Amino acid sequence: MTGIIFSIERYAIEDGPGIRTLVFLKGCPLICEWCSNPESQLHTPELLYFDNKCVSCGRCVSNCPQGAIHHDRNFGLITDLDRCTLCGLCVEYCYYNARELSGKEMTVEQVMGIVLRDKLFYDKSNGGLTISGGEPLLQSAFVSELIEACKIQDISTAIETSLYADEQIVERTLNNVDLIFVDIKHIDIFKHLDHTGVSNEKILNNIRLIDRMNKNFIIRVPFIPGVNDDIETQRQIYKWAAQLKNLKHIEILPYHRLGMGKYRALGREYPMGDLKPVLKKELLFLSEIGKECGVEVRIGAL
Repeated sequence: MTGIIFSIERYAIEDGPGIRTLVFLKGCPLICEWCSNPESQLHTPELLYFDNKCVSCGRCVSNCPQGAIHHDRNFGLITDLDRCTLCGLCVEYCYYNARELSGKEMTVEQVMGIVLRDKLFYDKSNGGLTISGGEPLLQSAFVSELIEACKIQDISTAIETSLYADEQIVERTLNNVDLIFVDIKHIDIFKHLDHTGVSNEKILNNIRLIDRMNKNFIIRVPFIPGVNDDIETQRQIYKWAAQLKNLKHIEILPYHRLGMGKYRALGREYPMGDLKPVLKKELLFLSEIGKECGVEVRIGAL
């Protein structure tokens, strides 16, 4: 069984308890305007070019077997994506990390080979593996097998998901996972559609489903100015979540611009323009609103 992975990060501490390894799967059915990992959206591999790191040494030009890269006097290095086969040689020959290939086919055994390197740290810190994306449920068979491989090795598992999937996939894939992180981007069905490209009906139904499955889960709410930052919207989300018996807490994720450079590297315009980041201290009052609604609200680190 293979999956398309775009990143594996070790020694993470923000996405679940203890020290963790994060495995990021490619492909997502949502197109959130504020997405900080735009390279995760397509299921297929993509080439990123960070022009701010490039010194125009020309090694990528001379080593591209397809002749897909050339130097333009006005625009610097240009890659003809129609000729590029995503072989990755330009990435290999770039000593300045200006080129990156996002998306690699890996087997469960290959991923576990990396995950198991830090088994001692998981055991000491109550950590484990967190599967993220993109949307992991798009590769549900691979995710199920990866979770089972972790169970055999007594490694705790968590997953970060939009829950935008059929109920059968949710039940089958998440049955053995220990902790679920799920986003509520907006409680209004039409505004959710406007800003993510999909309705939230399936997502909310699946949150109720994992609650009935008695799964431990955390709801994350990205706090996005102009999208869901009004108090009434936040209050509606908290009141809706307060009915869920297995919800651990709500975590607010302040808007940031850390993924902005990736859009440029993909040749795409940043959808949020010059919108300023939100500071954690500006959102502390939301914890009190959460108490009024009967649910614990925590503010994320950024």
